[in-house]
Amino acid sequence: MGAVAFALVLLGGCAVAPQTQTQTRPRTPATPGARPAQTPAQTPAPIQAKPDRDTLVTDMARCHMLRVSQARDAGVTDTAVVAAMTRYRISPEQVAARATDLLPAARANGQAFAQAGERACFRLAQITGVASRLTRPKSVPQSTPRSTPKSVQGTQAGGVWVRFEGEIGPGLANKLAVRLRQEGAAGLIINSPGGNVYEARKLGRHLRAQGLKVAVDKVCASACIDVLAGGVSRYITSAARIGIHQSSAPSSVGNHNTGQSYVASSALYLREMGIDPDLALAAASVPPNKMYWISTSEAIKTRLATDLVRGL
Repeated sequence: MGAVAFALVLLGGCAVAPQTQTQTRPRTPATPGARPAQTPAQTPAPIQAKPDRDTLVTDMARCHMLRVSQARDAGVTDTAVVAAMTRYRISPEQVAARATDLLPAARANGQAFAQAGERACFRLAQITGVASRLTRPKSVPQSTPRSTPKSVQGTQAGGVWVRFEGEIGPGLANKLAVRLRQEGAAGLIINSPGGNVYEARKLGRHLRAQGLKVAVDKVCASACIDVLAGGVSRYITSAARIGIHQSSAPSSVGNHNTGQSYVASSALYLREMGIDPDLALAAASVPPNKMYWISTSEAIKTRLATDLVRGL
């Protein structure tokens, strides 16, 4: 594995689970000729079933957080995590983003979260056939503080980024998906007044599935927030304006009940993306011909944005 495989250290001290207590098990007297007892994590029994990708990323994040917590060192991870990244082509950034999302649960649940981490390491060992144990990479990539990138290149928000500015129209999701793939992009910078809700959610789900980031440095309003919500990490600058209002219902919405379902679908989408679904209810209270510009603190509080950055 190259140094890039260990970019999980970008988590720094942010995704460290509460310290776990070391438990000493009583030793069992050895029996002549008998094999020594081994823990399940030491001798995993490989399984053939292909794991659900979302569950797999969560297990990788939990296992990684456990090892970082145990060592009190963000430069370590687990051998089974590294093996899973290689086998299933999951980027360190995807695991790092999921670990950040799990941090509140880690802080709230303490020992129970650590036990879940142990189970996650065991499952990864089963899936990969690689013994689960703490490992330290020989080389660690340098990173800048996650809250203060100066530009999208040369920072933790670095890599190639695709920029799109304009209305979200039919076919945009496929066009941007192709461009992102061709350029090997780390993420999408989008500034848009909104547009087609279906297309925005299609693009948002693609971004999430591919582990890509999203950033806004000018204006993202209406359906554009569904694209922003899709990023595994979601950056905004202090100058960014994030606007919400009622989506203009499609012509198929012809009665009050169907309109309520349309609003509910917005809340479900945001919940799917890990965003506070109350944001959809707030948007529903603003007429389509008006706009409510949410503050930076509101964007962070609702998890629509994960980081405030100085510039893009």
